[in-house]
Amino acid sequence: MAPEKYVLATGDTAIERLKVVEATHGPDTQAFLKRAGLREGLHVADIGCGVGIVSQWIALQVGSSGSVIGVDASAKQTQTATQLAQKAGLTNLRFHTASAYATGLPYGTFDMVFCRFLLMHLAHPQRALREMAALLKPGGVLAVEDGDFTAVFCWPPSPAYERCFELYRAAGAQQGADFTIGRKLFSLVRDLGLHSVQVNLAQPIFAEGAQKLLPGWTIEEATENLVAAGLATREEINDICQQLRRMANDESVVFGMARMMQVWGTK
Repeated sequence: MAPEKYVLATGDTAIERLKVVEATHGPDTQAFLKRAGLREGLHVADIGCGVGIVSQWIALQVGSSGSVIGVDASAKQTQTATQLAQKAGLTNLRFHTASAYATGLPYGTFDMVFCRFLLMHLAHPQRALREMAALLKPGGVLAVEDGDFTAVFCWPPSPAYERCFELYRAAGAQQGADFTIGRKLFSLVRDLGLHSVQVNLAQPIFAEGAQKLLPGWTIEEATENLVAAGLATREEINDICQQLRRMANDESVVFGMARMMQVWGTK
């Protein structure tokens, strides 16, 4: 869900990359949501749900006595999400196309509202957070997770890895995104006036597996935006991707992914 133009691919094109994103960050997200109080019977809104991979997992946790609605600004995303949920047989999950600033959902009706990798793409994140807080019942929980892409690292150090994320941050900035928003998240949520606001940090690291392909995959999808903005040439991006693929297949190299701030509070 983006302010004007999203940096990466969406809809069907994004499914495989988003599966790898979930393999990378999913275990930390699942632990976070359980810590924040996710359980059977809750009614949950997943804002900026993309193709609904996390929404599906939440639907399984809340069970038939609970419900989940995923919201995304992209009709391509919600169409794909609906098809995937139907294929999975999840009858307690539905999707809705709307802006994070004006979801169109009834205020004061949700036990939990969640978002991940959403605020970093928005021009007005505090406005979106106010909308999410308004959706909560008294006693409901807002659970927000977002990244700080200045904290990525590679060991042994690699100029290609550093340049990959330098370009990704620059591509985001061109679209009004803030890929450092994770470090600000605690303050943003506290400013909503919620109670018992808590914070946790998670940073996945990998020496092997498909997760190591994610940085190269991400920068490949951003190629058109990077070239159009004059931030890099295709030749440079191709060279970076080749180097990242070599390192991804080298188990002596570790990739530290985006540092994720996890913040939750009660209305």
